[in-house]
Amino acid sequence: MHFDLVVAGAGPAGCAAAIHAASRGLRVALIEKSAFPRDLPGEALFPNVDLLFAELGVTKAVSKAGFIRCPGWIEERSGARRFIPFGGPSGLEFGYQAWRSKLDAILLDRARRAGVTVVQPARSGKVLVTGGRVTGLEVDGQCWSCRFLVDASGTTRWLARSLGLSVRELSPRLVARYAYFREDGRPGLLPELRQHTSGWTWLARVKTDCFQCVQLMLPVEAGSARGPVLPAPPDLPPGVRFRGADVTWRLVPECAGAGFFLCGDAAAALDPSAASGVARAMTSGLKAAKLIILVAIDGMDTLAAADAYRRWCVEQFVGHARQVATRYAQLETPPAWLRGLESQFSQLEEHSSKTLANSVDSVITSS
Repeated sequence: MHFDLVVAGAGPAGCAAAIHAASRGLRVALIEKSAFPRDLPGEALFPNVDLLFAELGVTKAVSKAGFIRCPGWIEERSGARRFIPFGGPSGLEFGYQAWRSKLDAILLDRARRAGVTVVQPARSGKVLVTGGRVTGLEVDGQCWSCRFLVDASGTTRWLARSLGLSVRELSPRLVARYAYFREDGRPGLLPELRQHTSGWTWLARVKTDCFQCVQLMLPVEAGSARGPVLPAPPDLPPGVRFRGADVTWRLVPECAGAGFFLCGDAAAALDPSAASGVARAMTSGLKAAKLIILVAIDGMDTLAAADAYRRWCVEQFVGHARQVATRYAQLETPPAWLRGLESQFSQLEEHSSKTLANSVDSVITSS
């Protein structure tokens, strides 16, 4: 079977790419290894995510989903607490605490209604490369040939590993721990961000009867071991069990090339302090889809589209990373490894400015 676009991964980034491309008349297949529903951490979304929901055609479904809405959050620093509102030209605005399994279902249903061929669950996948260009995906022994392949497989970075693409780590290894708990009597309904000496705790209601706690302790030195684990907040019920997630800052500089695009966490990842990871994932999926449409329908050069995406991805990553680094520099004990970031950002920006034409990155050279 041949498609204009095959997308690996049915999370927010993959669904956004699939929905937009299919709605513009491209033939699209979406391959997802997991069965839904799947439990993933709840997600804080800023008010501007409504623009993305509108572009994807899911505004009505989201409004009916019953996601928690909030006008801002409480910041606690050195014992002082203050309310940080979501402000805008029109006054007070409301963000979301979106339960991921429900949001995933909304986006996947929209993809199906847009005419996307969905394969789920898929047990295994192998990238197909012909003449130095990605040309498809083999899934469970069946070939899905395509003009473009989008990897939205998340932090597994399946395509980057398959093609041997380099992954740049810009922070020491960071591990966030998170837990969910139910307690109707917990005081306060607004999300809370509690700043610590060298880390933070986030508490938020993510469903009517469910709260989320996320914590991150930052290592002070680049080569040091992860710092001591933050104690659980005193207002959590006893016996809450935490899980860990690798949230190291990572970027794949060659996140687009001959026949492929990497989106969402498959291309770039920051720790949860960057906020709105789902919105950033959807934005990257939309960006890749729009460039693919420019190639498929308007005749844009393939490598020019890949160049544009790589520059955009680096610009987005560096911009958000700088914002997070600025916040971390204001901690009582700011991490020393922040001082080396600016030179790394400059290297990434310089690298992304080079065009793919006549470059070793213009074709797939890995085994």
